Amino acid sequence: MSASLVIYTDFLMPKPPALRLDHINLPARKPDWLAEWYAHQFGFTASAGFVMGAGVLLVFEKGEPLDTRGKPHFGFRCDSSEAVAQWAVKFEQGLEDSDTYSGFKTSDPEGNVFEIYWEN
Repeated sequence: MSASLVIYTDFLMPKPPALRLDHINLPARKPDWLAEWYAHQFGFTASAGFVMGAGVLLVFEKGEPLDTRGKPHFGFRCDSSEAVAQWAVKFEQGLEDSDTYSGFKTSDPEGNVFEIYWEN
């Protein structure tokens, strides 16, 4: 038996209202410590498991880190490939680089995978 996609058109809008991602909430063994790690690495501010920066809100709650076998991740977008290259040096990562994309993925100390990238 094959799975099929069901779309309920009753709930579709002609043009959906604009959305933007507001925050990411992740489990962490040491939420406050991990928030401080992100603040230190990226120049953000951390307080009680919250990490804040321009357009960024990460929230860490007590729990076991996500299973990363399926490679779930979140990304930080840069304004240029040159900026990505600078971050790659900081995190000692190689770059995937082309005319339209530059980036890399790495993980924080608890195993959460994040991407730093630029797209043209």
